[in-house]
Amino acid sequence: MTKEQEGALSVYRILDLTDSWGAYCAKLLADLGADVIKIEMPEGDPGRAMPPFVDDIPHPEKSLYFLHRNAGKRSITLNLETVEGIDIFEKLVKTADVLIDNSPPDYMDYLDLDYPALQEINPRLIMASITEFGHSGPYKYRKGSNLVDFAMSGVMITSGYPGKEPCLLPGSPAYDAASVHANISILCALLMRSATGQGQYIDTSVHETSRMGLYPWIVPNYSYALNPGGPPPTHETRMGAAIYPVYPCKDGLIRVVALTPRQWDALVRVLGSPEVLLMEEWRNFMYRIGNTDDLYAIMIEFTEKYTMLELFEAGKREGVPIAPILNIADFYNSPHTKARGYFVEVDHPVAGKADYPGPPYKWTETPASIGRPAPCLGEHNEEIYCKELGLSKNDLVALRGAGVL
Repeated sequence: MTKEQEGALSVYRILDLTDSWGAYCAKLLADLGADVIKIEMPEGDPGRAMPPFVDDIPHPEKSLYFLHRNAGKRSITLNLETVEGIDIFEKLVKTADVLIDNSPPDYMDYLDLDYPALQEINPRLIMASITEFGHSGPYKYRKGSNLVDFAMSGVMITSGYPGKEPCLLPGSPAYDAASVHANISILCALLMRSATGQGQYIDTSVHETSRMGLYPWIVPNYSYALNPGGPPPTHETRMGAAIYPVYPCKDGLIRVVALTPRQWDALVRVLGSPEVLLMEEWRNFMYRIGNTDDLYAIMIEFTEKYTMLELFEAGKREGVPIAPILNIADFYNSPHTKARGYFVEVDHPVAGKADYPGPPYKWTETPASIGRPAPCLGEHNEEIYCKELGLSKNDLVALRGAGVL
């Protein structure tokens, strides 16, 4: 929890207007040291009501979804649908480097807070908007959801087993993918601003970025196919375990990525070079796909002789990717996870102490870290409004009574 060194973005201030569907974008910036101010309506981010909760007790400070995606931020309450709220917000914009919002299209225009208006206040401001289908196009005003965006991206057709219904991934993968893409765009915009001095507007569509974030390798396939004389796009369908099969072993399941002849030969060595797998045809990737069911029946006779760890270590030794499929408890207790220090203890004033997933990268000069727990609703009102903007405590009481804070 204590920062011994400054983060890579410690000189930047981020205004976070997102609800929990876009909160992960600003959380990634907070992990890198940015001062992220989460601006919530007086009643709070709806994400505070998202289950599950600590001890299974519904509470605005105990939503696990909210606690993870808002760790590292400060919170103020502010009603932007009031004249006083807009005035205060514009003062904050003057101090900000980045603004992130995921309100519906035209909502910020309705408040007279669209990017051209904000750029007049702060020409260096970078604004990133995350919406279901972007701010232009025929789907602009359509409603979406994690399921809708995941399905319409085209990715869902590949998820599941052949002949069965497609599968939806757990959690909120479409929104998280959009948050990651918006985050990368913000970092690029900050780099460009260092050279030009100018801010810019970033328009992020969950529909589009969910495809690139969840199934990126098919995007170049389509791009190449558009070139004259290029190959036709690959037909997408549910292929189950045909390409990246999952096999049972002594104590669980493993996933194997044996695509090339070299990787297949390594897998055969891992399994003790059984004669039935030495048939030359098995070295052909397309032959294996065409005979997936037969190959599966043969493979499990050998994979079930070993543990997940034995197969993982043998795969590393021989040169074929073999990954144990871990449940949450196994992942938490994994020697690799422990060695990386991936989970870090965070002490929240209401939710209590718990181990949180830390940043997925390790840097030496500007380490990423969780600098503070997720904020309580309006926890930093006095700190920001009084110490920074010069309001008095009596002002805060009056503004609260008027529905501004």
